[in-house]
Amino acid sequence: MLPEVVPAMRPSFRVCRFPLGYVEATDLKILGAALNEPRLHLGVYVPPAIAAVTLLPLVYFWASGAVPSPAQIGLFIIALAALAFGFLDMLIRDVRHTFNHSINVRMLVLVAMIAETILLFSFTYLAVIRIAGEMTGLQTFLDAVYFTMTTLLTIGFGDIAAEGQLARGIVLTQMFFTILVLSASVRLLSTQVRVATEKARAHQASVTGNEGV
Repeated sequence: MLPEVVPAMRPSFRVCRFPLGYVEATDLKILGAALNEPRLHLGVYVPPAIAAVTLLPLVYFWASGAVPSPAQIGLFIIALAALAFGFLDMLIRDVRHTFNHSINVRMLVLVAMIAETILLFSFTYLAVIRIAGEMTGLQTFLDAVYFTMTTLLTIGFGDIAAEGQLARGIVLTQMFFTILVLSASVRLLSTQVRVATEKARAHQASVTGNEGV
């Protein structure tokens, strides 16, 4: 909730009505900067942190050579839900302009979650190929990353195919998830370009103003 600014008796002061009382400020520019400054909010780091924690046992299961178990499926669902919440929260906050961090911090978090998404589906595909008849053409970790990226970028060459019901279900899940990933990425990239453009224009205006003086 933004404070209501009302003129005070003294012309050099302003009284700002906050929920907990009144605050006087001699410089409204300082007050405005304080109100617009992003606040420290650790919630943006929670989804990638949860995904990172769940990825570790998934890597262990893959290295152990075990066939996919209910525990792996549960970890996959937890990581996917955390990443989905992170992407959706970032997208909604950017659209509504209710974000609590700078664009640079949000970009770093976005890149981290995209990397975790690629690793999550890659290790899941590596686990699925241990079930006979599920996938063809996928054998190594590089194959899994390659297939994940072609699905994420909505391109496909047909050299790797999901033939079983479980594999097709995971691919279908990634297809729907891709919509969320691309939406958040495009939105944040456009915001990054807009912010950079506004900074460049402001800098140019300040330089022009100084030259005029």
